[in-house]
Amino acid sequence: RDADRVVRDLFDTYVTHPEMMPEEWRRGLAPGDEATLARRVGDYIAGMTDRFAIQEYHRLIDPDL
Repeated sequence: RDADRVVRDLFDTYVTHPEMMPEEWRRGLAPGDEATLARRVGDYIAGMTDRFAIQEYHRLIDPDL
């Protein structure tokens, strides 16, 4: 359940605030192109190691997980 929450919350955070992703992941995104943004966020999260995903979750969402 924790892993599911981490992935879902990271996805929601990055879709809502794409500026929190590295610039190279935001490059070329058109304003209002929700489908491309969702795909890019999904690809970014899919490439994360478990350790990095948890670190990002602590940094961006909940330091107490």
